[in-house]
Amino acid sequence: MLSFEINFILVALMQVIGFFVQGCTGFGCTVIAAAVTNGLLGTEVGVPYGTLITLPFLYYLGIRAFKDVSWKDLAKILALCLPGILVGNYLFYAISPTTAKIGIGLMVTLIALMNVYKYIVKPRISKETVVAEAVDTPAKKIFRYGCLILGGIVHGAFTIGGPLITVYTIEAVQDKEKFRNTMNMVWVILNTWNAFTQYRNGAFTPYMWSALAIGLPMAAIGFFLGMGFLKRINREQFLQIVYVVLLFVGGNMLVTSLLSVI
Repeated sequence: MLSFEINFILVALMQVIGFFVQGCTGFGCTVIAAAVTNGLLGTEVGVPYGTLITLPFLYYLGIRAFKDVSWKDLAKILALCLPGILVGNYLFYAISPTTAKIGIGLMVTLIALMNVYKYIVKPRISKETVVAEAVDTPAKKIFRYGCLILGGIVHGAFTIGGPLITVYTIEAVQDKEKFRNTMNMVWVILNTWNAFTQYRNGAFTPYMWSALAIGLPMAAIGFFLGMGFLKRINREQFLQIVYVVLLFVGGNMLVTSLLSVI
């Protein structure tokens, strides 16, 4: 039986922000809203809520932009992540999730800080536009693939590989809309699997469906506003947004994990 709480509205309002970012960049909605969602609904409800609320929009964009996906890079992401996910399932029992979050949070934060300086701070100091380098060196490729393999491992262990997968994709897929659509297809696959697993474990409760009924319309507002915003910005502005979001995601993961051990 469906119910109502004021917390459902507060959680739904947070989805507007998270899904605006999702509609623009192809990632970030779950992590951005996680503190509010899990804080107000509880982790047992907030986690499956975060998975299910994404699926209608992931499927919509996946069908709508099916031809505008970098399938080559998507295949690389899956090929390198899937073995890592299996390894991660084993490491789940060998590594502390807090330790993993601190390491990944620190790594993503440093990467984001370097690129925030490159694409936001430096152009404002020198008054010059920074253009993404066209030369793809072996070192860059090794770094990208390393992020992807590590992303698969930590995603398999603790479902926190998204930021590292994003680091790979933003360097590999240069077109802003193709980047968003490729990231979207990654989450179509991973979140569908997560939803199936959560359903099998009995995580879909009437309380969660009640919260979802209010959250979905608000998420739709943010998502379609984000899609419209993407069409109004150029590649440079898009990179600035992506790295600011990554800085938030990595910094939030790092700080909250450090606080949990103090």
